[in-house]
Amino acid sequence: MDRSDVAQIDDFTWELPVSAHPDMRVPVRFLANEALLERILLGPTADQIVHTASLPGLVGHLMVMPDVSPGKGAPVGIVAVSKYPVGAIAPAAIGRDINTGVRLLGSSIRLSDVEGDLDGFHDALCEAIPCGDDAEGSLHLTKSEVDHVAQSGAQWALRSDMARQDDLVRAEEGGRLNEANPDKVSAAARDAGSRQLGTLGSGAHFIEIGVVEEVYNRAAGLTMGLREGRLTVLIHCGSRGYGRQVCDDYITHFQDAGPSHDTTPPSDDLAYVPLDVSEAEDYIGAMRAAANYAYANRQVLAHRVRESADEALGGLGDRLRTVYDVAHTLGHVEMHQVDDHHVRCFVHRKGAARAFGPGTPGISLPYRALGQPVIVPGERDGTSFVMLATRDSMQKSYGSACHGAGRTISAQELPNQTAPAGSEGGVQTKDDVEAVVDTVVGAGLASKVARIRPLSVISS
Repeated sequence: MDRSDVAQIDDFTWELPVSAHPDMRVPVRFLANEALLERILLGPTADQIVHTASLPGLVGHLMVMPDVSPGKGAPVGIVAVSKYPVGAIAPAAIGRDINTGVRLLGSSIRLSDVEGDLDGFHDALCEAIPCGDDAEGSLHLTKSEVDHVAQSGAQWALRSDMARQDDLVRAEEGGRLNEANPDKVSAAARDAGSRQLGTLGSGAHFIEIGVVEEVYNRAAGLTMGLREGRLTVLIHCGSRGYGRQVCDDYITHFQDAGPSHDTTPPSDDLAYVPLDVSEAEDYIGAMRAAANYAYANRQVLAHRVRESADEALGGLGDRLRTVYDVAHTLGHVEMHQVDDHHVRCFVHRKGAARAFGPGTPGISLPYRALGQPVIVPGERDGTSFVMLATRDSMQKSYGSACHGAGRTISAQELPNQTAPAGSEGGVQTKDDVEAVVDTVVGAGLASKVARIRPLSVISS
């Protein structure tokens, strides 16, 4: 990808036109400052960005977030919009860990009152929450019970006394997607789901005990329950092996179905089918089932956090309250303005958060007037930010914003580069979360509400 092909639209928006590559169907819009743009154009995601913009049926532009990083088939940190139902759908443009997302718990607990007990809280969480790719939880579900979780999402946890009604009210989609179809999920995915509910996983997934360090918007902070000096817990997790298996299964299904639908994928992993064929319907039903599993998983983890707080902080678990639960890797049918027309679209968000502006239908009622909360975690032990989406996000980014601070990738993922001394084979490409957040704010997609400082991190 040549820097000279990219035109600057404003201080934080750049565009690669369709003329830059013969296979591209839509232009690419980058949200970035100068330094972030240079990293994106020279990094290993550049080819994946072009491949994703080459999917048939896309409309408008491919949106690339400032925290973009390499992924399977398509980059992590993109928004790709297909016209519904005549466009195409690609599982790799939604992602493997379907409905990876963040649950933020706020509280009225003063850090100064419990600072001496934080080590005990950390240890209690480590004991209560299994971590790692192969981690198994204490909930061993039958096939039928896994299907109930996949149908009901966080509502399953409410019926199982592991949630409060307010948890669901303050979750995207109320913690449950309609029209999930567990019957379209493989036995291998169900097997993983039977063992992994209430587990954290590995990689970028973590639970972080933190404290609200600064509140920028005090009125919004009051609504969210975020006050300076108060304890927080951030849960970053998804659908575990259940969702990853769904994605892998349907990439294979779509590769096999491609000849019958006369499709030629831009790359092997970026297999797609038209949205109006049965294979697409099956995948959407399975994807929604995996999304519901993830909503339930984060809710069970939140329940374990409260139990651990009761044990270590003298019964204060009840004072940990959901601020919001937001998905970062999901696909939705939505209405958006494309080329001055309101169009029904299928929106692939891979490593991007939904960010609907104030008054938009679909926002949880406590935040309908404010705009949808956007929670941006740093990488494990980095500073995190809470923001609110603006009305401009609907026009500029299809109601989307960034999801994190990028990640560190290995030297093997970077073409024509060697690892610097002392890096142990890795190259540091993690973006400063403040640069990512400032880019999103500067582009007018969201406004800052609060900054959270990490105190302790639980991860594999």
